[in-house]
Amino acid sequence: HEPQNSAPPRVTSMALTRPPATIQPWRGPLRGFSYQREVQPVIDKYCLGCHNGQPRPDGARLADLRGNVKLTDWSSVTPGNGGGHAGKFSVGYAELHRYVRRPGIESDFHMLEPMEFHADTTQLVQMLKKGHYGVELDAEAWDRLITWIDLNCPYHGTWGEEIDNPGKQRERRRELLKRYANVDDDPEAVPPAPAPVQPVPPRPPAVAGPLAVDCPGWPFDAAEAQRRQAAAGPQTRKKIELGNGVGLELVLIPAGEFVMGSAAGAADEQPLARVRIERPFWMAATEVTNQMYQLFDPKHDSRIEDKNTYQFGIHGYPVNRPEQPVVRVSWLEAVAFCRWLSAKTGMHFALPSEAEWEYACRAGSAAPFSFGDSNADFSKFANLADAKLSEFASDPFTVDTPLKNPSKYDDWLPKDSRFNDGALLTVQPGRYQPNAWGLYDMHGNAAEWTRSTYRPYPYVDEPVAESPSNVGRKVVRGGSWRDLPKHATSSYRLSYLPYQRVFNVGFRVVAPAAGPAAANKVALDASSR
Repeated sequence: HEPQNSAPPRVTSMALTRPPATIQPWRGPLRGFSYQREVQPVIDKYCLGCHNGQPRPDGARLADLRGNVKLTDWSSVTPGNGGGHAGKFSVGYAELHRYVRRPGIESDFHMLEPMEFHADTTQLVQMLKKGHYGVELDAEAWDRLITWIDLNCPYHGTWGEEIDNPGKQRERRRELLKRYANVDDDPEAVPPAPAPVQPVPPRPPAVAGPLAVDCPGWPFDAAEAQRRQAAAGPQTRKKIELGNGVGLELVLIPAGEFVMGSAAGAADEQPLARVRIERPFWMAATEVTNQMYQLFDPKHDSRIEDKNTYQFGIHGYPVNRPEQPVVRVSWLEAVAFCRWLSAKTGMHFALPSEAEWEYACRAGSAAPFSFGDSNADFSKFANLADAKLSEFASDPFTVDTPLKNPSKYDDWLPKDSRFNDGALLTVQPGRYQPNAWGLYDMHGNAAEWTRSTYRPYPYVDEPVAESPSNVGRKVVRGGSWRDLPKHATSSYRLSYLPYQRVFNVGFRVVAPAAGPAAANKVALDASSR
């Protein structure tokens, strides 16, 4: 953006050694990106078969994703809400955007982490990739959805259609664009509406394999879990000093067998498998905190979580306090921390495998959570998306002052409002009750890396080379403060690229309890293969 009267450079840059590359238009001629024209046809084709505004036979109502019905009840108390020009959206847009994590209107101006708002971090993409009721998008549908997310979920393609007539600005803008850029384009031109599409009924997903597996002695209650733990070794807890008064507490996890996966879960949680953990192992009682991690990498910053509104002077909600779990740390960095910790302590630390993680999380329970079923009150046990998340509708000029009487269009994050765990974001580990083996925050707070590469089930335990050349997606478990309970069960799986730093993902470590310094070997019952 050099001044018009600046002289040309005296040297030939690399960019001038070849002619300019022609920008390829995105799926048609140059035009404003309109949700109604670019995204709604995808919703009509793949979603309206169910999400059509009609109640289900059992009376339950699904999210209404219709694009031909406009909002009539818009209201907002958020500063800078647009006044009389605001709220001109379809009911479908107002519903769908809730499942996309994205920056606020004028958000943190600091340089973002690469992939900070990547589509994979949104509930919408996560649900669809896991096979939401058999929905399978084609390549163009994925491209349209992800482009919409990358553009920060716009709705209007022009000013003049629904907001305000730009008047003389329209012609003046076109005149200047043609004069200085040699581009003749009218940003207010309205392209033809797309042709109607017929909904594609989703195909019921095929049953992946056995949904019931025999495992004698499984499940078992908390008393039996503690008895087995006590029998696994003379010491069931120990603390490792890391320096500067910082310690890491470990708990002993006994060897044993369990059924891995969930018959009621997503397709990638099936088929079920009978899995045997061959040897006892130590597991960190809590997630690694910022304070612990900075002993390894003093420059790491878990940063802030973006507000859903203006951020004048207030950058967002802090998740970089010393006592909070470290986040925005990649799988590769977590592996490097384990190597550093091993060298520092003489123990062999690693990330847990998927099997180790789920076995330790369950602590004998076959229910969705270590503390109960899918409708259990989690507020004393887990930091998940609940009523407290309503405070994300907050005053943009303060760190955490909630808005008074926010509307549903101010308070839009998906949540389970039946319960309130008292935490808005991540909190200091140990605030909630542990499972039967003394592990805190296995459900919620921060999601956690495992050392396992993401693969379809049945589960297979294979050595994973901890090197930058291992580029397969890595499994994340446990859910976080931002996740609904159903996305934080003992069996729920997500995956990210090993170099990806994710806003709500941290980790905890494991180590062998005895024997050679090697990762636990996991055995699979032959009937589960």
